[in-house]
Amino acid sequence: MTRLIAIAAFLFMTASTYCQGVSKEEAYSLLESIREGTTDVDRMNIYFKAAQYYIYKSGEYKVDLDSATVYMRYAALLNNKIKSEDADAFQILLESLLVRERRGEKEGKGLAEKALNKLSESKNRYYAGTAYFCLSEYYGYNNASEGAEKRRLIEQAVQSFQQSGNVEQQAYCLKLLADLYAINDERAKALEKLHLCLQLYESIQYTALQGVYVLYSNIYYTDGNYKQALKYGLMALKNALSGHDSSMSLCQINNYIGITLVRLQEREQATGYFQAALQIAERYKENDAVLEVMTNIVNNYIELKMPDEALTFMRTLPKRLLKPKLEEFYISTPLSYLIIYNELKKYPEVGVYCNEILDLIKVHRPSDKVLHDFYLILIGYYLQSGQYAAVSVYIRTIDSLSRKIADPHRIQENFYLKFRLDTAQGRYKSAVDNLLGYQELNDSLFNETSIRQIKQLEVEYEMEANKNEIKIKDQDILMLNQKNQLQQNNLEKANLIRNFTIGGIALLFIILGLLYRQYRHKQQNSTIILHKNEQLQHFLTEKEWLVKEIHHRVKNNFHVVASLLEIQSSYLKNKEALSAIKESQHRIHSMSIIHQKLYQSETFSTIHMPEYIYELVEYLRESYGIRENVIFTLDIESMELNHAIAITLGLILNEAITNAIKYAFSDKNEGKIFISLNHISDAQILLSIADNGRGLPADFNSHIGATMGMELLQGLTDDIGGSLSIKTDGGTHIKIIFSDQSKLSGNQQ
Repeated sequence: MTRLIAIAAFLFMTASTYCQGVSKEEAYSLLESIREGTTDVDRMNIYFKAAQYYIYKSGEYKVDLDSATVYMRYAALLNNKIKSEDADAFQILLESLLVRERRGEKEGKGLAEKALNKLSESKNRYYAGTAYFCLSEYYGYNNASEGAEKRRLIEQAVQSFQQSGNVEQQAYCLKLLADLYAINDERAKALEKLHLCLQLYESIQYTALQGVYVLYSNIYYTDGNYKQALKYGLMALKNALSGHDSSMSLCQINNYIGITLVRLQEREQATGYFQAALQIAERYKENDAVLEVMTNIVNNYIELKMPDEALTFMRTLPKRLLKPKLEEFYISTPLSYLIIYNELKKYPEVGVYCNEILDLIKVHRPSDKVLHDFYLILIGYYLQSGQYAAVSVYIRTIDSLSRKIADPHRIQENFYLKFRLDTAQGRYKSAVDNLLGYQELNDSLFNETSIRQIKQLEVEYEMEANKNEIKIKDQDILMLNQKNQLQQNNLEKANLIRNFTIGGIALLFIILGLLYRQYRHKQQNSTIILHKNEQLQHFLTEKEWLVKEIHHRVKNNFHVVASLLEIQSSYLKNKEALSAIKESQHRIHSMSIIHQKLYQSETFSTIHMPEYIYELVEYLRESYGIRENVIFTLDIESMELNHAIAITLGLILNEAITNAIKYAFSDKNEGKIFISLNHISDAQILLSIADNGRGLPADFNSHIGATMGMELLQGLTDDIGGSLSIKTDGGTHIKIIFSDQSKLSGNQQ
C-alpha cells in the first residue's frame, strides 16, 4: 500500500512564517545604525523592525515579547512627535501579532482587521503589504473558503510590496502564494508565481533559494514528473547546506527527496533521507512534522516488505513527540500501527486500531486523502472478517471521498473493492461490471500517462533539434580539427592500450600474491582451530571424569554413613532407637542409589526412573526380608527426571513402603503393594503407592503430622511443589501429583 504524503505547506509555514520580516543580523545592524543624525521617521521604522524581529523570533518566550513591547513603546514616543496615522495603524498591527503570540487568536484577528482597514489605502505600501500578510496568517489552507481568502490577501500583499519597491518581500509572498495554489491543485498558477518569484530573487542576488527549489520539487512530484522533482529537491538540499541552513526547512527538503525516490523505486535510498528529516523534526520538537515523516517511513518499510522493521521503528519513537497539534495528525500513530499489523495479517490488532481511529475521527477530522486511505484498510478488514453490511456502508463513503478528491487512482481502487464485495456475496454480474470499470479506468490512466510521456519526449526532442541546428553550423569548422586530431587520438589510444596491458599484468601478479597470502593465512588459522578443538575436547573429557568421580565419592560416603549407623545399632538395645536407625539407613541407601546411577550414566544429571525404583524396591524387600510375604506390583512409565527430584521421590517411596511393611499387614494376610509413576498430562506426573492392608485409623489427619513418616511425606511433597492426598479404602492409597520440570522449562523457552 502506498500512502506517501509530503509535509507540504505545513512544514513550509511553520519553518519560515514571515521569514522575510526581519533577521537577527538585520535587526542588530539597524539598531546599531541609529545615530544622532538619524531622522525620527527612520528611527521609528527601525524600532518597528526590531519589534517584528522579537515577535517572530522562534519560541514564545516572555523576554522576547517584552523586548518587542519596549521597541513598540520607543516607536510610539517618536510618533507622538511625527503624528503619523499610518504609524498608529502599524502599531495596532504589531499589537495584534503580540496578542496572537500570547494565544489571543480572536482578539489578534480583530486588531489585524482594524489595522488593515486603516492601511489598505495608505500611501505607505510597505505597511499595507505587511498588514495584508499578517491578516492572512489567521486563515487556514485546508478549509476551502479560508484558503481562498488566504490567497486573496497574499495577492494583495504582493501588489503592495511591488508598489513599495520591496523586491525581497514581494518575492517571498509570491513563493507562499505558489505554495497555496499548489495545495489547491492549481499547479499551472503555482508555477507561474514561482517563476516570477525566482526571477525577482535572482535580480537582487538572493542566494537562499532552497524554499523556491523545494516548491518546484513538490509541484513536479504532484504532476508525476519525478525526475524533475528529484532534480529540484537535490538543488534545494545543496543550496541549504551551502548556506549552513539548519532550520526546519531541511526537514521538508529531505522528506520531499525521500518521497520522490520512493516514486522512482529507489526505496533503500529514500530511507536515509526520511531518517535525516526525522532527526531534524525531533531536534526542533515539531510533533506534527515527526508524525508526517514517521508515516512516510512506515509506508516505505511496508513497500519494502519489512513490516517487522516498521514495528520496531515505531516502538523507538519518543511518545512525547507523537502528540499532535493539528487536527489532521491525530490518527497518524494509530494509522501507522494499523498499516503494519494489516501487513503482518494480525487481524485482532487490526480490529483494535480500526475502532480506535473510528473513535478519533469523530472528534478530530483528518484530511480527505488520509481518511480515504484509512477506509481502504477498514474495508479490507471487514471483507476479511465477513462484515459485508459494514463494507457496503464504507464503500459508499469512500465513493463520496474519491469524487471530492478527484483522484482517478482512488476511484480505480474503489471499483476493485466493489468487485471483491460482489464476489464475496455471490453477485457475479455486478462483480463483472465493477471489474470492467476497474479495467477501463486502468486503461485510461495508462493512456494518460503514455500521452504525458510522449509530450514530454516531444518537448525534449524539439529542444534537442534546436541544439542540433546550432551545432550543424559549427560542425564544418570542427571537421578539420577533428581530422587533425584523429591520428593523435589513435596514437594515444595505442599508448593507452599498452599501459592498460602492463597495468593489468601487474594487477594480476598482485592478486595472485594476495590469494597466496590468504591461502597461507587460512592454513595457519585451520591449524590453530584444530589445536583449540583438541584442547576443548581434553577439557571436556577431564570435566566428565571429575563429575563421575564426585558422584562415585558421594555414593561411597553414603555407604560409610550407613555402615556407621549399622555399627551404632549393634550397641543399642531400645527397639525404637534400632527402628529409627534402620529407617535412616534405608533413606541413605535410597540417595546412594541415585549417585550410583549418575556415576554410571552418560548425562550426569537425569535418572531413568523405572530402573531406579525397581532397584530401590528390591533393596527394601531384601532389607526387611519380606520377599515371600509381600507382593509388589510396579507400573513405572519410562521417563528421565532431574536427579534432585529423583532423590525426593526415592525418599517418598522409602517412607511409604516402610510404613506399609511395618503397619499395614497382619501376619495372616498376604500383603500387596502397588506402585505407579505416570504422566497424567503433558506437564504433570502422578506417583501412586497403594496397599491392601488395614488402612489408617479413622481419626488420622495426614496434614497435622500424625507420625514422623507422614510429616516427612508432606515435607518432601512440598519440596517438589506437589500435592499429597492419602485415602483409606480397602487399604492405604497415597497420591502425589507434581510438575514435570523439563516440560515446564521447554514451554518457557
